[in-house]
Amino acid sequence: MILINGEPGMAIRAQDRGLLLGDGLFETLRVQAGRPQLWRYHWQRLTQGLNRLGFPELAEGQLLEEIARVGGNADCMVRLTVTRGEGPRGYAPPENPTVTRIVSGGPALEMPKPKSIRSLTLGWADVPIGINPALAGLKHTSRLEHVLARRSWRSGWDEAILCDALGRVVSATQGNLWLRRGQKLITPPVRESGIAGTRRAWVLDHAADFGFEGVEAYPDPAEVRGADALYVSNARIGMTPANLAEADKAVPAWQDDPLYPMGIALHEAD
Repeated sequence: MILINGEPGMAIRAQDRGLLLGDGLFETLRVQAGRPQLWRYHWQRLTQGLNRLGFPELAEGQLLEEIARVGGNADCMVRLTVTRGEGPRGYAPPENPTVTRIVSGGPALEMPKPKSIRSLTLGWADVPIGINPALAGLKHTSRLEHVLARRSWRSGWDEAILCDALGRVVSATQGNLWLRRGQKLITPPVRESGIAGTRRAWVLDHAADFGFEGVEAYPDPAEVRGADALYVSNARIGMTPANLAEADKAVPAWQDDPLYPMGIALHEAD
């Protein structure tokens, strides 16, 4: 099912700024029985994005009702997209925009049991990510950099690491990247580029509960290659172990990884 401004439909008007200019935001939600997981983190990121882009406020209850209608009782992924709506030609936004809300559901998720999760194989994307503090952290709809990065994946890769124009490691293509070094969990900052992932935020909030220190820092490629372990996080896969395609070291079974208890807690977090 797809809801457009609360009504079933498939068509977006040709003058919608989300279509013409990528003038919008979106959230990718893992939904269980009509309820989005970690909604507090999604809502916080969305409202911050709306404020930064100058969008009108949205009614939280209305969005939750529409997500529940689309998600039903299945475990599935739901995408919530908000655009600035229609406007005149050109870049100047309308003074009083009427936003477009699009809530679309995907097929039911068949997630592997936590103990059977296999590690992801990581390559290095050859598309640099731009540096722009005005948009950093936002999950905006202008994602051409990531489209090109995904297009650069090679056979056998499950993910790829993105670097910015200065050569700093920023993220994975479809999630946030983590390095474990001893009891430190290191993830790149999202002040100049990258997306402030909801699972990233949860891990930074709860790392200490599991005996780890969450650190925001730019690792260089050598630090990535020398890390004790690598992980990728996003709404669909939670926290998943990863290994470089170029590496020759074996990755332990997920249940033997020191982060396994945290991964299970994240998978079950509400």
